[in-house]
Amino acid sequence: LLQCAFDGESNHNMKQYEKNNAHHPTTTMMRILPFYLLLFTTWTTTSPIAILPVEAIPAPSQYSRGNNYYYSKKGKALIPLHGVSASKNIHEHFSHGWLDDENGHLVDAFIHDLSKIQTLLETKLTTPCYLISRDTSYTRSWTNEDWEKHTASPHRRYLRHLLMWPSSSTMRAIMPLVFVVTLWSAFVCFIAEKYPNLTSYLKTASLRSALLSSFMSPLALLLTLRTNRALDRLLDARKSIGQINRAGRSLTGSFIAHVAPTNGKLALLAARYLAIFGWALKGYLRGESDEEVIRAVLPPNEAEWLLSVQTDRPIAILTRLRSLCAVAVTGTSYSLPVPSSTHLHMCNRLYDMEMAIGTCKRILGSPIPPTFTRLTSRLLCLYLGLLPLALLGFGLSPGAIVVTSFFTSYILVGVDEIGVEIEHPFPLLPLHHLASTVQKNVVDQVIMMRDMPELQM
Repeated sequence: LLQCAFDGESNHNMKQYEKNNAHHPTTTMMRILPFYLLLFTTWTTTSPIAILPVEAIPAPSQYSRGNNYYYSKKGKALIPLHGVSASKNIHEHFSHGWLDDENGHLVDAFIHDLSKIQTLLETKLTTPCYLISRDTSYTRSWTNEDWEKHTASPHRRYLRHLLMWPSSSTMRAIMPLVFVVTLWSAFVCFIAEKYPNLTSYLKTASLRSALLSSFMSPLALLLTLRTNRALDRLLDARKSIGQINRAGRSLTGSFIAHVAPTNGKLALLAARYLAIFGWALKGYLRGESDEEVIRAVLPPNEAEWLLSVQTDRPIAILTRLRSLCAVAVTGTSYSLPVPSSTHLHMCNRLYDMEMAIGTCKRILGSPIPPTFTRLTSRLLCLYLGLLPLALLGFGLSPGAIVVTSFFTSYILVGVDEIGVEIEHPFPLLPLHHLASTVQKNVVDQVIMMRDMPELQM
């Protein structure tokens, strides 16, 4: 059939030859030969090839690399790198080969170094957020007990809130200004008692109606817009923190599952960087020192490099992780490369973490336009300063004026203070819990892979 095609014979002759030799073994082989050629081509182009021994996988030092192939000094067996293993010994190498004595010591050292974080001296970085109320708070991650307490019956919830009022962090922040407004109201009442004509003039001047109509609407609008925008910033920051947690957990799993079987040292180095990423991010967002954590977890040369870089620590950690991913996908003289699909997954997780850091940096560097804050503060000062005069125009007693000014200033200044607090969300977010969770996820995955039972083939 091939000879007819090469000699330029007509189609008719080829069909006649095929008809006469339809059941000949050579004809059958020629029919299925293109299929096998296509199958072999697809297999060799989509799966890297490794030259590995059939009888046993030698130690990593017994491998040598050249032209994208891996050769062993103890024999050769052509197998697809990411396909089914050619023997039970090869399978054992890929599933538990990294847990030999040397890598077992690396795992033990990794767990020991991360446990040092719990024994470091208490600093702002290693202790929970300082804005923690005695009641339920946004500065820590909630549990089922917190939700049960938060959604209790109304009479119990209101009673608890009233009893916890003196320990409120917002109240401690605004009480100096509230006391100033209260003293001003008492002074206005004192002047009105000393000069009775002032009260009569205020009643005829209609200051009360002008104050209520001219100030309340724009003041309420400014407080509402500013608080809503600040709440959006808080939610964006919280979403970014959650995205970092998920991406870090997934990236750790990729290193442990795909890189550790052939290069345990590289995988555990990446795990160390991932374990300190939450602490580095917390230190960057709150201006806290993370040097002790870095020196406790990373090897000396890696710690010196990270502490000496001029860029932000979280970005430097991602850069180092990206370089480790590149080493994992190209392989080394004693380790095998990971699949390109796994490398793409790892790069996507690094991109997710980079996007989350970008969102946090945008929130940190771009506040709500300060004009809103300045105008709101000025309107509040004008309103609270003129409020006692307007209450005198209503004919209220001095005691009622003082009490009304006290609670009015507490409400309005409290709403403004809440907007200011959540505009800068990072002191309120549970970053300590984030850092601890990221570290725990990394350690748990390493321990699970170490203790995972061997797959029986």
